[in-house]
This record gives sequence, structure tokens and C-alpha cells, in this order.
Amino acid sequence: MNSVYLPLAIDSNYQPLPVQKQIAIALAKAVPKNMKIKKATLIGWPLLLVKHEKSGGYIVFDETLNIETKLQFIILQDYKKIIDQIENNKNESEILAILKSYRWKEVKGREEEIFKGVLPDNIVSLFSYGSQPLPLKILDKNLTDFDIDSSINDINARENIILENINRINEIEGKINTVMTIIKGRRAEERKQIEDKYNLLIQQKSEELKNQLTTSKKNLEEELRNEANKLYLKMVEIEVMLGKMELEYEADNSFQKDLDNMLSLRSKYLNEIQGKLNEIKNKYKVEIRNIKNQLEALSIQKQKELDAIDTKIRELDNLQKSIIDQLEELKRICYGELEKIKSFIKRAPFDAEKIEVILPFLLVVDTNNNAKVIPPQIYNVKKHSSFFGFFKKDPSEISTDINVNLSTFSNIIMQKYIGLEDNLKASQTTVEQGLNELYEDGWGVRRNLNEYYA
Repeated sequence: MNSVYLPLAIDSNYQPLPVQKQIAIALAKAVPKNMKIKKATLIGWPLLLVKHEKSGGYIVFDETLNIETKLQFIILQDYKKIIDQIENNKNESEILAILKSYRWKEVKGREEEIFKGVLPDNIVSLFSYGSQPLPLKILDKNLTDFDIDSSINDINARENIILENINRINEIEGKINTVMTIIKGRRAEERKQIEDKYNLLIQQKSEELKNQLTTSKKNLEEELRNEANKLYLKMVEIEVMLGKMELEYEADNSFQKDLDNMLSLRSKYLNEIQGKLNEIKNKYKVEIRNIKNQLEALSIQKQKELDAIDTKIRELDNLQKSIIDQLEELKRICYGELEKIKSFIKRAPFDAEKIEVILPFLLVVDTNNNAKVIPPQIYNVKKHSSFFGFFKKDPSEISTDINVNLSTFSNIIMQKYIGLEDNLKASQTTVEQGLNELYEDGWGVRRNLNEYYA
């Protein structure tokens, strides 16, 4: 099986630098001015990329087995019992009570699963930078074929469990929607019955009003004519008497009082006529008004009953939405779990079924026994230059960490591998060549490796 070495330093174009310069950059970054070290170790962390047959991508394994991925997954409650209880119940009120009271988004529990040796972090962007092998101390490999097969089986099995959970939730949603559709269908039928009932009553009452109006108008006309003829006949006599009195007054003003009395009599009689005629009119108005009020009362009662049934339908809609929202929240959790599982599968620029990748680090321990780990770096060559060979730049600014989170590796190295022997001195010539190249680039580095050591 071939091994691909990753660079410890790349240039601004993301191309690997010569080996000597990679090591020198890491050393200059790790050991600032006025600092001395007791030892420095170039470490190679072996990773194994294994092709995932189902997806065609790779799962990245830590061959040292220092890294594992722990994930938590929900355990769905047994919905079958509650669904059977609902489907086998014929009492709608009891069904609704169950639907309202049940905690649909509650889970049975959570379980943790450990994927041994599987890298949780995405570092595949590093795999695009191949390098010449560095003089590294390769960490011991503990990963076995059994470990690989077990983790891949666990990943596939967990993915199937999550997909089954999603399908179960979809089935529950379908059953809930069916039950709610049936109940809402009953409410819709009740609504239609209410509309049909009141539409018929309103139609009948409108017809009654129309007929009554025709009858009342005919009767009103006859009664008013008869009464008016009798009343106005007497009015003729009063007008004759009034006319004579006006003539008397023209001849002799002493008849003023008699004239006023006659005018008052005429006025009172006119009011009496109008009162009697209005009494007849009002009698027929009351008949029409009563029917009209009954018609309006029917419309009001119809709307009241429709509003009541609409309120019930809205409550059913809200209940259905609440239940589906709870189940959708569970489904979102499941999809999140699925994404975590799928994140194990990485796309890498390789074709082999298995390929080993060596990830380099530099571990240094200073005279105060403080440890520092330098991960792969990006060289800042374009940003710094000297002025005619003077004013060398501070080597602490020589590079920046490559834009990949490697803190897990660094922390483990400082915890478990701080006791590794120095192997940098063995490559003194190579390292000093790289230091001289950095010095020529304008960096204030120490060109002799021994000057870095106490």
C-alpha cells in the first residue's frame, strides 16, 4: 500500500516547499527569538483512507487509534401502540383527547455510539498537497482490518437505523393526517348540513315575506281607501263651515274668535285623520317587520352555527399542525444525525481502495519543559523582505497555520507523545540548508541548528 506524505509547509499558491525549507519554517515558527529548546521531533501521523463502497467516497481512519468519534442518537418511542389505540377507537371525543394529550416529540431515550478510529473533523483539503517524504517519526499503528470492518459496518447500520426512523415518522405523519382528515371531513359535512338547513329556511321565509308584502299592500290599499273616504267626507263639511266663517269675518272682524275656533277644529281633525291612517299603515308594517326580523334572525343563527363549526375546524387544523410540527422536529434531528454519519464519507483525490496519508507535525520542548506543536503551515514569503540585507523580519511572523482544524492531533501529541526522542538533529544539514534559504528570504532566523538548542 502506497503512502502519501503531506507537506509541513506550503507557499501562498498552496504548493509544497522543498523539504529543507518546510522543516526550517516549522522550526522558526516554533522557536522564537531568545528561546532555546531541549528537543524537537518531526512526527508523522498515519491516516488510512478506506473507500466506502456504498458512496464511493473515503472514510478517514486514525491508524494510531488515539482518535475516535462519539455521537449521540435518539431512540424513538413505540408509536404503534398509540396509533392502534387511535385507529381502533370509534369515539371521536376520545380520539381527540388522545391526540391532544400525547407527547409526540418525546423520545424514548438517547444512545451513544463510538466509531473507533474514525476522524470526526474534515481535513481532506490537506490531501491535495503532496510532498516529498520528510524525516519523520511515524507513530505506531494500531488499526486492524477488524477495526476497519467493524466501524464501516457500524456506520452503514446506523445510517439504516436513521433512515428507518425517518420512514417511521413519515408513516406516523401519514396516519395522523388520515385520522384528522376524516374528523375534519365530518365537521365539513356538518357545516354543509347547517348551510343547507338555513338556506332552505331563509328561502322559505323570503318567499313568505314576498307573499305577505303582496297581500299587505293589497289589504292596505283597500282599508286606507275606505277609511280615508269616510274621514275626508266629514272634512268637506268642516271646510264649508270654515269658508262661511271666513266670509263672516271679512264682513265683521268681531267674528275673529269664532274663526280661530274653526281653524283649530280643522287642524285637530286633520291630525285625527293622519293618526287613523297611520294606525292602519303601522298595522301592516308590523306584519312585514315581524317576518323580516325572523329572516334576519335566521341569518344570524346560521352565521353563529357556521362560526362555531369553523372554530372547531380551526382547532382541528391547529391540533394537526401541532402534532406534525412535533414529528417534523424529530425528523430534523434524524436528518441532522444522518448528516453526521454522511460526514464520515470524504471526497479525496485518490482512486485506490486504500491509501495511507502521513500528516506531519513538529513537536518542540523548551528549557522550561513547555511543549509546542506546529501543524502544517502557509509560508508568508510575499509579505516580508529585508532592506538590502538589513532589518531582518521577525520569524514569529514567518507563517500561519493552514486553514484546517488540527487541534485534536496537536492536543494528543502534547498529551501522549511528548516523551518522543529528538530526531531533528539527525537532519542537521538539511535543516540548516532550509534556515539559510529563509535567511536569504529576509527572515531573522538562526542559521545554525545548534543555536536553537540549550
